[in-house]
Parts: sequence; structure tokens; C-alpha cells
Amino acid sequence: MRIQSISHGFVFLAAITICVAVAPLMAEQPPSDSVYIERPAARNSDSAGQMDNIRFRDEPLSLVQTEDTSGEDSEVISERTTIETRETTEPGGYRGASEFFNIREANPNVGKGQFEFLVRSAWTTRSDGRDDDVNIGSELKYGITDDLFVGVELLPLNLGDGDNVGNGDLGLTVFNRFVSETDTLPAIAAWARMRIPTGDGSAGVDAEFHGTFTKQVATNCRLHLDGFVMTANGGRDERDDNRRHFQWGIGAGTDYQLDDDTLLLANYLHRSSDQYGHHNQNILELGVDRRITEGQNLKIAADIGLDGAEETPNFALRLQYGFVW
Repeated sequence: MRIQSISHGFVFLAAITICVAVAPLMAEQPPSDSVYIERPAARNSDSAGQMDNIRFRDEPLSLVQTEDTSGEDSEVISERTTIETRETTEPGGYRGASEFFNIREANPNVGKGQFEFLVRSAWTTRSDGRDDDVNIGSELKYGITDDLFVGVELLPLNLGDGDNVGNGDLGLTVFNRFVSETDTLPAIAAWARMRIPTGDGSAGVDAEFHGTFTKQVATNCRLHLDGFVMTANGGRDERDDNRRHFQWGIGAGTDYQLDDDTLLLANYLHRSSDQYGHHNQNILELGVDRRITEGQNLKIAADIGLDGAEETPNFALRLQYGFVW
């Protein structure tokens, strides 16, 4: 009987020993129905830098440890969408209405340190019965600041008219935006253009002074106002003595951003005649600016005379190609 009791004691002690040895091993094994995930890598460099020396082990999924990143992803997508649509819905940026058109916008063409090279061509027919004019010219611009740029232009060379005096004149343009557009204020700019008589038989210096305003009035739609005064102290033809010495003009325009690459324009310009004894000119202009690739664009404008005056073009078609770098 004593031997049997001792035997039972050994069995009980052995069972306790086995349980003590096996229990830690059982605690380290996951339940069969548990799910494990790895924590995701940091989303940005700052987080990555803070977590370089931290090592994570696989942990069971729980309501405490699980992080819902769906909201964060939605915020990122929403932010990207907002940034991509700012170019066409928010005011303040250049969209393509340059001085190539009769009414330009008050935002500069080029930013600080940028160059822009332009090639222009035009065909014009008038009511006075003179032969049609075809010309070609070019210009180089440079951005001094994000608001100020300068340009040097080879004024249009008349093709097919060998006796045309003034071919080879240069033009100098200085543009500055003084006020950037806000929710309440329009963009305000002033710019000046000077004709330098470097061409064949050219005389005197002409100077124009412009004040320009631009305001967004609806989604993708803006209004422009431009007025100028001009002093004409010679001309591209020294034989012309009837040129009006003081000239002026005022006009309004609008543009509509059709898509990220296309801008549609409509302008009206009322200006004094270039010659004494002629009445003022009234010109309607329709135009389009199209971005070809990044940094390259094509502009087309059509001028339509509204008054039948001798100086007013019956119809004019103008084309410009430019690229920025």
C-alpha cells in the first residue's frame, strides 16, 4: 500500500513538471484562428527617419493595434485633385493672353530666370484698296523677377514690298505686375513698348504706355481691361508727314479656359487712327491659345474691322509660335 502511494506521488510530480515546462511554449504559439499583420512602412521621409532604429515583430490583429489608413489615403487623393485643378479655377496665374493679342492680361508671360522666344506672322487686308500686307517678326523675353520681364523684338518685316521703309526696326518692352489678383482685387500691371529706329530709312522714336487689369469673374472665365497712350515721333517711313503725334486706345476682353491646354479669347479695341483726318478704329478680335507640349504654345488671332475705315483692317489673320525654357 505504501509502495502504491509513493508511485502515485511520483506520477503527480511528473505531471506538474511537464505542465510547468510546456506552458511557456504554449503561450508563445498563436491561436489557430488569430490573424497576423505587419505594420506598414513609414509614408514619408520624416517618419522613416524617426523609425529607422525601431524593429517591429508580427502582432495579432486587434481593435487596439489596427490603424485605418483609408481616411488618410482619401485625404491624399483629395489634396492632389485640388492641386491639379487650381490652374483653371483659381485666380492669379498667366494663362496665355499675351500682348500678341489686342488686349493682354495683367499677369507676366515668364517667371524669374526664364526665357521665351517668339516667332510671329500676319496677313492683313484693308478697305483703302492697298495691296495686302504679309509680315514676319520675332521676340526674345527674359524674366527678371516673377512680376517683371523685358523683351527685345525685331519688328515685323513686310514681305513682298521691297521699297518698304523701316524694315529692321527694333522694339523694347518692359512689363511689371504691381498687384497680384486676389479674391477682391484684380491683377494690375503697367508696361511700356518703344520702337527704336534701327531699320532702313526709319526715323524718330515711338513709345506706348499701357495700364492693364485682369479679374476672374467665374470658373475658368476672366475679364481684361487695357488702355494706352502713345507718342509717335517719327515712323517706319520717314516720308510720312501726316502721322498723328499723340494716339490712344482702350479695350476690353474676356477669355475662357476650355481645358488645361486651350484658352479661347474675344476682345474689342477702340483706338485713334494713325493718320490725321481719319476717324477712330473699331476692331473685334477672336483668338485661341493652345499649349502644344510643356513649354511650347501656338496662338492664332483674327481681327475683324467694324467700321470700314481706311486704316481699319477688313480682316487680318495672325499666328505666333513660342517656347519657354
